[in-house]
Amino acid sequence: MMGGFQGTLPLLGGLSLRHPRPADDDFLLELFMDARPWLGQAHHDRDFIRMLYEQQYSAMRTGQETRYPQHLDFVVEKLGQPVGRIVMDLGRYDWRVAEVEIHRLARGKGVGTNLLRSLQGTAMQLRLPMTLSVNQAETRVHWFYYRLGFELLSQAPPMLELVWLPPGHPGIRHLPPQIMPSGVGQGGLA
Repeated sequence: MMGGFQGTLPLLGGLSLRHPRPADDDFLLELFMDARPWLGQAHHDRDFIRMLYEQQYSAMRTGQETRYPQHLDFVVEKLGQPVGRIVMDLGRYDWRVAEVEIHRLARGKGVGTNLLRSLQGTAMQLRLPMTLSVNQAETRVHWFYYRLGFELLSQAPPMLELVWLPPGHPGIRHLPPQIMPSGVGQGGLA
């Protein structure tokens, strides 16, 4: 659907999405590093830490490509300046948000809310649910999604699987088997 997309996709709040360019590599690595500060404590040598982050970033990208072969990777811009990244799999039965990272200087300014609300608006028109998973320990993150209307679909510690259903959707029990975690619908979560 958006795989052949070129240019930018306008969103709420002056945001837009575009495919990453080679010039974005340093920005994307910085986002990755900022979201994982514990890796920076692994060693005292800065060159070693940089190499560790680069290896982990490469492994993460390979994992996303394997798990979500039809994924779309976007740089999020606000008024033409990069402020984040989103990786999505726009599937037949749902839109899977694989990863969202907002630059630390752009957090708390509505970027994440405007990004997700924009995507929810389009998913609503298509009557498609959106799914994602969050680490159970990151309460600030999963409360952000709850505030946007995502509900608990299942728990597989340490992760929570969340779902957002567009208005008028018949409910979790009516999700296609492709996106239903095991146990849901057979006495699992309603």
